[in-house]
Amino acid sequence: MMRRMALGVLLISFAVGSCGAMELKPLLYSALIPGLGEWSLGYKKRAVGHWVVEAGCWAGNFYYREQGFDARHRYEAFAREHWDSMHWASSWSDEMPVWLEEWFTEQDWNDAVKYAEPFQIAMEFEADHPGYLESHYAAFQDDSQHYYENIGKYNWYRWGWDDYDVDADYSVNRYRYTDLRNESNDNFNRAHKFITLMIVARVVSLADTFILLHRLESNPDLDASGDWHLDFEPTNIVDGGFRVALTRSW
Repeated sequence: MMRRMALGVLLISFAVGSCGAMELKPLLYSALIPGLGEWSLGYKKRAVGHWVVEAGCWAGNFYYREQGFDARHRYEAFAREHWDSMHWASSWSDEMPVWLEEWFTEQDWNDAVKYAEPFQIAMEFEADHPGYLESHYAAFQDDSQHYYENIGKYNWYRWGWDDYDVDADYSVNRYRYTDLRNESNDNFNRAHKFITLMIVARVVSLADTFILLHRLESNPDLDASGDWHLDFEPTNIVDGGFRVALTRSW
């Protein structure tokens, strides 16, 4: 996101720096709202086209952001219902690990639905990676973003899902949860793409305004209406005839 904004600022600076004595206000208008620079120069139909695109980008960004947040609320609720830290810890320990006491009480451990006894694969992981679970555990209370990411992404959290099958080493709920997270992330990515389109629209509007300014500077009498119109021009015919031409200003 920051790279896209920096690129936009660089292009705007380049356009402004290339103007010399040219009027700068239309360029600044276009940088603020695509089409506003064209409107200020009299090219109103072009401006309307830019505004339609801008409105569509805002609508698309808002829609997909809302879809992303909606899916986020659903996967967080799903995690609260189906994944539990005490259940997870009981897969490799008969007692609550000391380092979990920072976030949970002994009563939390006693009230939790735990495995009847730790199982081999979890205990082996803990034995082969001493201190790893402690250093990589992201508690909901301290870091909810990584908490929700980790419990679906990393294998060593799979034991905390309430439907984890020890024999099959598999959890259906984990993959349902992952699908919900992917849905949320996909919608947020789509929303970001509309922001990119907004930046592109400003660059296009800047370039368009820059070209129009050059044309108007070299030809102050240029018709900037952007509409089709009729021109009546004298001809070289001796009898004083005239020519009708259908033209459009760009």
